[in-house]
Parts: sequence; C-alpha cells; structure tokens
Amino acid sequence: MSIIDKFYSMALGKATKIGLGLSDSEFQNLKILKASTQFLQQNFNSSQIYLFGNNISIVSLSNNPLYKKSKNNIILIKGKEPEKEIIEFLNNKTVNVIVRGSLSSSKFLENIKSRFGITEINRLALLETLDGFQFFFGPVGIDECNNYETKVGFIKKAIQVIKSLNITPKISVLSGGRTSDLGRNPSVDSTIKIANDVVDFFTNQDPDLDISHDEILIENAVKKESNLIIAPEGISGNLIYRVLVHLGGGKAHGAIYMGLDKVIIDTSRVGSLSEIQGALLLALALS
Repeated sequence: MSIIDKFYSMALGKATKIGLGLSDSEFQNLKILKASTQFLQQNFNSSQIYLFGNNISIVSLSNNPLYKKSKNNIILIKGKEPEKEIIEFLNNKTVNVIVRGSLSSSKFLENIKSRFGITEINRLALLETLDGFQFFFGPVGIDECNNYETKVGFIKKAIQVIKSLNITPKISVLSGGRTSDLGRNPSVDSTIKIANDVVDFFTNQDPDLDISHDEILIENAVKKESNLIIAPEGISGNLIYRVLVHLGGGKAHGAIYMGLDKVIIDTSRVGSLSEIQGALLLALALS
C-alpha cells in the first residue's frame, strides 16, 4: 500500500470541516474550486470546504456554475485578511483543519507563529517521483532546518508522523557532497559533518532505526526506497521540491505542519489539482 493509499483509508468514513485559502489569482482560485468539488465527489461528500479569500476572489467564485452546484458542501468566506481569518476559524473550531492553498506564505506563516506562540516552522512534504515512488521529504521552507539542532528536532517530529501511520521509518540524510569531497569547500564540509552527526545521534538513541548519510546522492535514497529524505537545509530542500514537482514530472500531495495541536496542511501557492486534492486528503485523514 502506498503512503497516499494509507491516508485514503484513514479518510474513508470521516466527515469534517476544512478551511482552504484563495489568492488574487482567478486561474488558481478556479483550480482550487475544481479540486475541491472533485475531492468531495471521491466518497468524501459528507465534509464541507470553507474557501477563504478577499472580496474580489469570493465574488468571482460565487458566480461560478461549479460553485452553485456545490453550495451545500462549499462555503465562501470573505474577509480583508484571509491569512489571519482562516486561522481564527480553526482556533474557534468553526473549521476543524486548514489547508493554506494559495494564500501568501509569509503572511500565513506569520499568523501561525503568532497563534501558536512558536518561532520556527517544520513542514513535512509528501512527494512522488515520476515513476510513482512516494516519500516524505523536508525541509521545504527556505528558513527551515538550517543547523544540527533544528535538523534533529525535525527528524524526531517526522518519525512520530511516520510511525503514527504504522510505517517503519527508513531515513536518508543528505549533505552537499560525497564524503570524499571533504576539504573542497567549507560550506560543503559543514553539511557533511552535520549529516554524520545527525545519523550518529539517532543511531546511538535507537540502534534499530534505519538511518544513513547518503551524501549528495538523492537518487540512491530513492533507489533504496527511503520513506523519509532529509535535504541539507531549507533552500536546497525547496529547490529539490520545485525541480521534482514543477520540472521533473513528479507530484506533491501537500505538507504537514508538525508539532502543532491543530492539523494544518501546506501547499504551493501555484499547486496543481493533484497537490490540492492530496492536501485535502491529508487534512481529512488527520482530522
């Protein structure tokens, strides 16, 4: 069973209220509306999706025939600050889970940090290669997981998520080069040292944990079917995600905000239909 199939089986029979963000892009908002209606038709029509946007985006969708056919399950929420209001709806339990959708990343993250009283964000993405291999991946935020301490914390949270799905973690930690490249560049040397130290830390904690430093060879991590792949830091992680999903024919199925007491799922602000639907599936499954 694939990872996304596990989430699907968890979601079956559930019903919840999901908040989903819109942007100023009419094209992307129509994509979100289409993804939402298709998701509800996939045995999940007992749930409701609340779409949060500004006046222009909400008025535009309210006149769409697709929305008019789905009024019982799709609710439009108009506001001046949708990045803030969607989190307020989550906080007061008007919705049970939220998906960022195409809301501004910086404003959305700022409101999450303020609401939960945290200083750092940890997002665990579910990705899929062109050949259909699925794996968890992180960090995907440019300011995430940039040193040894935050990387250890990230992996600890990711292991909890993976084990909660009854999946045995198999972890590949990447660095900026091969071990034989030591001495060529101080920045590369640092990533190699951190990767080795991270693997040593978890091996000492749990000798049975399958975790290895796979250097810069991400293709080996996929070949050995690691279900958690850790990028050297946030910038390279974001680039790996973009190359795979936007250029390499792969897919994203959303990203889980880890370590919170609420379920929040991330998507690219220009996410495809499959990414939006994947994020909705994760949201429902984890609700």
